[in-house]
Amino acid sequence: MAEINRGPRSLSGAVGPSRSARILAHRRRRYRAKANRARPWLWLFQGTAALLLAVLLTVGGAVGVAVASVFGIYTFYAAQLPDAGIIERQQEKFETIRFYDRTGKHLLYESVDPRPFRGDRTYMALREMSPAVIQAAVALEDHNYWDNPGINVRGLMRAFVSNLQGGSVQGGSSITQQLIKNVVIPVEERTQQSYARKLKEVILAMEVTRRYDKGKILEWYLNYNFYGNLAYGIEAASQVYFGKSVSDLSVAEAAMLAPIPQFPALNPIDNPEDAKTRQGVTLQVMVDAGYLTQAEADAAFAQELDLRGSVAERFDIITAPHFALYALERIKDEFNTADDPYRIWKEGLTVYTTLDVDLQKYAEQVARDHISRLNEQGRNVNNASVVVIKPESGEILAMVGSLDYNNEEIDGQVNVAISERQPGSSFKPYVYLTGLLQGMNAASMILDVRTAFQQNDGSVYVPENYDRLYHGPVGLRDALAQSLNIPAIRVMDQVGVANALRTAHQMGINGLDRGLNYYGLNLVLGGGEVTLLDHTYAYSVLANGGVMAGKPVPPESRRSGFRNLDPVAILQVHNSQEDILSRYDSPDQERIISADAQFILADIMSDNVARSPMFGINNNLVLADRRVSAKTGTTNGWKDAWTVGFTPQLTVGVWIGNTDNESMNNVTGASGAAPIWKSVMERYHEGLPYRWYERPPNVVAETVCQPSGLQPSPDCQRQRVELFIAGTEPKVVDNLWQPFDIDNRNGLLARASTPAEERETKVYLILPPEAEDWVSGSGIEQPPQGQSPEDFIDFDPDVAITFPPPGGYIGGQVEILGNARGGNFANYRLEFGSGHEPTQWTQIGPEHAQQHANGLLELFDTEGLEEGQYTLRLTVRYHDGNVRIWDAPITIDNTPPTVEISDPEPDALYVLNEDDQININALVNDEWAMDRVEFAIDGTWFITRTVAPYNERWPLELRYETVESSETRNWPAFQSDDEDIRPGRIREFEDGFAAIYSGSGIYLERHLIKVRAFDRAGNETESDEVQVYVRQPLPDR
Repeated sequence: MAEINRGPRSLSGAVGPSRSARILAHRRRRYRAKANRARPWLWLFQGTAALLLAVLLTVGGAVGVAVASVFGIYTFYAAQLPDAGIIERQQEKFETIRFYDRTGKHLLYESVDPRPFRGDRTYMALREMSPAVIQAAVALEDHNYWDNPGINVRGLMRAFVSNLQGGSVQGGSSITQQLIKNVVIPVEERTQQSYARKLKEVILAMEVTRRYDKGKILEWYLNYNFYGNLAYGIEAASQVYFGKSVSDLSVAEAAMLAPIPQFPALNPIDNPEDAKTRQGVTLQVMVDAGYLTQAEADAAFAQELDLRGSVAERFDIITAPHFALYALERIKDEFNTADDPYRIWKEGLTVYTTLDVDLQKYAEQVARDHISRLNEQGRNVNNASVVVIKPESGEILAMVGSLDYNNEEIDGQVNVAISERQPGSSFKPYVYLTGLLQGMNAASMILDVRTAFQQNDGSVYVPENYDRLYHGPVGLRDALAQSLNIPAIRVMDQVGVANALRTAHQMGINGLDRGLNYYGLNLVLGGGEVTLLDHTYAYSVLANGGVMAGKPVPPESRRSGFRNLDPVAILQVHNSQEDILSRYDSPDQERIISADAQFILADIMSDNVARSPMFGINNNLVLADRRVSAKTGTTNGWKDAWTVGFTPQLTVGVWIGNTDNESMNNVTGASGAAPIWKSVMERYHEGLPYRWYERPPNVVAETVCQPSGLQPSPDCQRQRVELFIAGTEPKVVDNLWQPFDIDNRNGLLARASTPAEERETKVYLILPPEAEDWVSGSGIEQPPQGQSPEDFIDFDPDVAITFPPPGGYIGGQVEILGNARGGNFANYRLEFGSGHEPTQWTQIGPEHAQQHANGLLELFDTEGLEEGQYTLRLTVRYHDGNVRIWDAPITIDNTPPTVEISDPEPDALYVLNEDDQININALVNDEWAMDRVEFAIDGTWFITRTVAPYNERWPLELRYETVESSETRNWPAFQSDDEDIRPGRIREFEDGFAAIYSGSGIYLERHLIKVRAFDRAGNETESDEVQVYVRQPLPDR
């Protein structure tokens, strides 16, 4: 039996008891010591009398029968007493779970049993309780507890008298009886007012007292009582109402708690006045029992108690709330089963997590501070999330799920760290990694030019770079470092969306699971959704040399093609007996990608020189004392901003935005998330040694020509050293830098006959035809195209067709120009034949006797001829019998091209400041050869494109014309999801432009878009007009 202080106890800091009080206490201690000796004969007498009394209550006046059967009844019910350990086992069936940080010094969270009639509970030994708690319970509930045989004989006598007077079956329950009722008696019987139940209580209470130590019975009683507000047991009650352990309770506090089990609703949170009254009753009975003097009781009653304001304060999660709940879910997954879904509460687990409390608090603070600064700048952002993972072990060191768990305005209880959001360009490393694994290298040239990608649904996808510029030929290193969108999509197109998805899944992304064929090319720009936790964990594979570290995914949860390990939140788990149920000593590891590919990718992502043209040299993606790899991401509409990066020691991921997906005001990953990321990285690495990755033997350095990334030729104008996985070095010599001989007299291409002294060799960058528009717009010098066809001196001065040129395209009525002359000239004729080597010829017009020098030889009507390739022949005859012939291959094309505007769709609505441009895409087709496509807005032809795909952008603007005039009419509106689009008034201008006021009062403008296409033969087609609308900006948020 635990040692119990049953005597008076002075209050800490209070004046000690008077001399008379000390004498009284001494006498009571002597009395108690004498009274506490074993008195089996007295107990036997009291028990027999009580049992007889209970039987009398049961059988009414049949005294003789009752006496005769008393021992049989006792034996019958005593035999029903459960096994001796049932009460103790029942006491341990639920306890509150506690979560601590990695040091075990910081309590993060407590989880109560969610089952009915369960709640917050922590079992405490009697020896750990404040003596005042024991004294208050005994004085109030069972003042002769230490002396009685488990029942309150006087109470039973009162009940007997009440029954004889016609009252109900009532109480007198001792502490032991209450324990029996709460633990052994079935729930459905506890409220029954029956003699049978009362008789069972009496007998079982006596038997329990006979078998068990009085101290242990009281310990069970105090640990099982319900104290309201989910508090089961005196320790939970102490925490709920006072925020302290039962061992620290004062007399006043113990007296406040002692009466609550009688009426749990009358507690100091829900009914403070009633609770105060009942506290006074308890203090008085403690005086009557000799535990306190009247002065001590009065002082305790007058003491102002530091009570919690609400039960919610008991479970307020101040440190890492989202992480604590995440850890709780991991514990449920590990220990609970379908057959035993409440095991973790039955065993009262203590959980030591991976959390670094100092780093967690720092991450929270820097995130709050930075978001506050952004809002001072009017950036409209209210939330952030941070995840920190130790790459070598997969341990989660910090998880900021939101800026404020309790802030409903930002949906603070939503854990953004495990919520799916679009990652923007921070997804690109998975795509470029796939390219490296497929044989691409850091020097591979990618064209950053306007490109229209055909989608599976037939639509055209025309991506833009963040800066709305095109950068021409770039290497893979620069494309990734500068986060260029068009090269990224080209790489995605080359490696395949499905392959890039497989890489992301293997690296650790558990989302994006709608099927390999569901996603499009824009996935590389963050067109899917991932969680910050998964994203950071996947980057930790890069941080750990291509090796994933963590704990195994349970076999039943594994999915083919996805990761086999999970990040770690739990280091150790104990049950209430301090048995270790699980321990994370060392991580499981799995190589996901080669060390070679990891080294190349980490090198690119840490290359601040390559990054600086887009981000500047002094950006937030560098650390002053060490090398670090990082990638930012920003989604369309400024809804998500990311930065994720790593060193060998740490991986950090940061997201900022608005939980409700509202747009921020011009916040990027670099300006929004990167400052937080940098601060967390700097704090963690303080005092740590510098570390970076050793270059694997299979990674070699080679000199390449830029921009091709091929072996340098003698004419290569720019070179650099690049890293390669052995075997992926370029084997082909550069062919983009090409030499041309120029005739200095006219700046045109030299001919074989150009004198050496007039000849100069110049080297030009010759890019593929798809870059033609970019080359032209960028002012890159190109070699001359030769001498123009109009300069007849390039042809035979006597016999030549100068137009159409050789290989030209013609249609309709064509003027054939050329030379037909010379000494002894007689006449000439023109003929045509099908194909390049005709076997039959058809004469065009008559023979002509007049000579021509680049003159009109004949009119050729191609109408009615089958389209295709032909040969024109000029035959000149001379009087001396000499005949000279000139042949010119041509193509006859009388069918105009087809042209259709595929984007934008008719009646498309754009919002100024929300949208910044209209992408116009023309689907053009010609049987033979296209020449050019021209684009018009409101009748003004503003741009010409000569290379497919034929796509142009028009920056949005508003002219803000006056609507009301003599030409104004009613406007019927058009179908739109915008509720502001209602019938109104319209004024149309001659060029097709229109100014409109909607019935809702908003101003908008209509524009007419048209495209016309020309083929090489001069055939022309105009598209149907497409009308679009631009409305005034939405009101400020």
